[in-house]
Amino acid sequence: MSQYKPEGLAETIFNERYPIHPEETWGEASRRLARHVASPEENGDKPRVEERFYEEIVTNRFMPGGRIWYGSGRPRAQLLNCFVVPTSDSREGWGKTIHDVIVVSGMGGGVGINCSPVRPRGSRISGTGGIATGAVSLMQMVNAVGDVLVGGGGRRLALMLDLNITHPDMPEFLDKKLDRKELTNANISVIIDKRLSTETLIKKVRKGENFDLTWGGNISGKVNAKEIWEKIVANAWSSGEPGVLNGDLANRESNIFYYRPLISTNPCGEIWLEEYGSCDLGALVLPRFVNEFGQLDWDQMRITIAAAVRFLDNVLSVNEYPLPEIRENNQHVRRIGLGIMGLHTMLIKMGRRYSESVGYIDELMGFIKEEAYKASIDLAIEKGQFGAYDERFLESGFSRRALSSQIRSRIRKSGIRNAAILTIAPTGTTGMVSNVSTGIEPLFSPAYWRRFYRPTDDGSRQLDKELVIDPLWDEVEDVSILEGAYDISPEAHFEVQRVCQKHIDNAVSKTINLPENYPVESLSDLWLEYLPDLKGSTFYRAGSRGQEPLEAIPLEEAKKLYHEKHQVGNIEDQSRMDCPDGSCDIRIIPTDGAIEERELVFV
Repeated sequence: MSQYKPEGLAETIFNERYPIHPEETWGEASRRLARHVASPEENGDKPRVEERFYEEIVTNRFMPGGRIWYGSGRPRAQLLNCFVVPTSDSREGWGKTIHDVIVVSGMGGGVGINCSPVRPRGSRISGTGGIATGAVSLMQMVNAVGDVLVGGGGRRLALMLDLNITHPDMPEFLDKKLDRKELTNANISVIIDKRLSTETLIKKVRKGENFDLTWGGNISGKVNAKEIWEKIVANAWSSGEPGVLNGDLANRESNIFYYRPLISTNPCGEIWLEEYGSCDLGALVLPRFVNEFGQLDWDQMRITIAAAVRFLDNVLSVNEYPLPEIRENNQHVRRIGLGIMGLHTMLIKMGRRYSESVGYIDELMGFIKEEAYKASIDLAIEKGQFGAYDERFLESGFSRRALSSQIRSRIRKSGIRNAAILTIAPTGTTGMVSNVSTGIEPLFSPAYWRRFYRPTDDGSRQLDKELVIDPLWDEVEDVSILEGAYDISPEAHFEVQRVCQKHIDNAVSKTINLPENYPVESLSDLWLEYLPDLKGSTFYRAGSRGQEPLEAIPLEEAKKLYHEKHQVGNIEDQSRMDCPDGSCDIRIIPTDGAIEERELVFV
């Protein structure tokens, strides 16, 4: 067993975020997690399972989510990353939502809220004779909670605020973040659901037809589908928001479609959740399975997947839940989120180009899916099915489309332990601790300019830049495989997300990177093409939020600079952009030259 040892920036981040005391080592922390999460095991299995968990964690083949690292072994250990809480159209409903947000965020969780149940602005309230202020008002109240928490010295609140595309307040919602002065504590997304299916929306956009704005069964007006879509696209192109959440697809694919609807995602979008659902996250560290011959060790991956599924299922048993409703729901659905990290690092180690590896990624994700479902079935035989299970599970869109006949037959015979098993999360901080690329994202760039302010002799500061070259340039024979996010076409980004989503029962968090000069019209057409196959989608266009501290260099230009440049920066600068403490200030340099502080949060 080769124990992993975080070094350099990875060690710094680990020491700042996860030890239970300043002297705790990686190995000691791995033992702490293994012991804590193995504690529900019965029939004398605890020592054996603890040792199994320890081996997978200490070798860094399996990387638990950040909350698990931080919370395990502490009093009232809350180990889950994110939650979705409901709201309703009443003062009491709003009060309950704000209460839930305060409690959940106080225990370290991000929160997703679908505000579509709130009646639109201008509606008459029969009970009081007043006029409703609308769904966006609730969003502003929740956002203000974040301002208060940060102002009091707390951690920045991670939020996802959603609204259905047919809600009458949709036009107001779309305007709120354009000036970047409102809803600043939240990611915002437009939800498409069965009231206006994805396919119907696409047809109406392409034909320029209208659709109804409705709430409570009442039509309040009509809007042109093409105009609304173009506004969504223009906003996403110019500022990265809103994202689009495909609730229509998510609910058709949901393994518990018969139990509760999925109403929103968590803040990063990797899991669609029912009300009071939660994210229980961990990831396979893919480069750890590449052997000395540049091939994957499929047998070891199979062993690690089984241990990881058991580990995440145990987390649901040991967790201290922030709300009783969350505890009750989790015991009924036992939803887990096993993902991957280091996809691009793995491909580079295997001599593969990210943009040309969709077929191989398809094979890999199919294997992970098959083995994860086998592991959950085995747990059901040993420990019992999830509470809400019945055979309608096998009629879900995902089960019918994505599961093999062998897996379906085993589920029919023995049931399954978890309502959903797989996800792909961003893995920002944990990926940095593992020193691999994050989630399924490509490297930002194998070479880039880092902008910074250099002190001058007169005491002022002067904007300067330096070249940063990834050490992988010296480790690979063919540097042409070192693609960065902007060397890869938007179509290839989409293809990777689509092929991963094909095998994922939860959802996939992925940023589609766009070059600065990418035409907004092309984005509209491309997005419509891939929209039916993705449960969520979001973009970032280079330079869309001012002149960023890091500027990617195209691969061909980087090759020239690599030979010309004698003094290069440290690759750790690139990783620092992911924020070592998960919530940090960075400096954005807008086009007018002013300095603007922004905070990035990674859950």
